[in-house]
Amino acid sequence: MQYEPGTIDCHVFIECKENIEKMLTRLCKVDDTQHICDQLRSIYQQIEKMHELKELKSRSLPNKVLTK
Repeated sequence: MQYEPGTIDCHVFIECKENIEKMLTRLCKVDDTQHICDQLRSIYQQIEKMHELKELKSRSLPNKVLTK
């Protein structure tokens, strides 16, 4: 994942997603960890959605300030 500027929250989301990617890479090579890998993928997707929402809110905020 590449660096992107943004809020502290966005940096946290990026770092967490990177850590989950590393865990998945290593853990999915181990037998009988499929259920844990599935849970990690689900958590990754939840964080991704939170990140997307944060980005959408930050993009729409300047427009709201300008229109008031």
